[in-house]
Amino acid sequence: MTRHRFRQLRYPFIALALISGLLALHDHYRLNASPVAAQRVQTVTIASAGFLPNRLVFHQGETVSLTIVNADTRPHNLVIRELNVSSADLKPSQSATLQFAASKKGRYPFVSDTPGYPEIGYQGLLIID
Repeated sequence: MTRHRFRQLRYPFIALALISGLLALHDHYRLNASPVAAQRVQTVTIASAGFLPNRLVFHQGETVSLTIVNADTRPHNLVIRELNVSSADLKPSQSATLQFAASKKGRYPFVSDTPGYPEIGYQGLLIID
């Protein structure tokens, strides 16, 4: 190869070497990165009619973030007994955020366990599939 021809091909070879190196690094970091759990954010409003929505569906492995908003005129909370998740009693217009991992498939009822409320419609169902 003549010297002139080598000079013409020098930059494409350098570019090819750089691209190959970057691709190798990309594959290394992509394969070794730990997976991040998906996070789902859901708002549950407590109104005079009960929980809105009263049926929640999440996928196993997701990180659940429930924002509870009390829009009723009485204090309420949200409790999922089987998952050991609960909010504090919320006064009217207060809100709280609950975070937990949806690690076990199943159907989990949730209620407002402030005395007298579960019996009159403050109930719902959380499904993890």
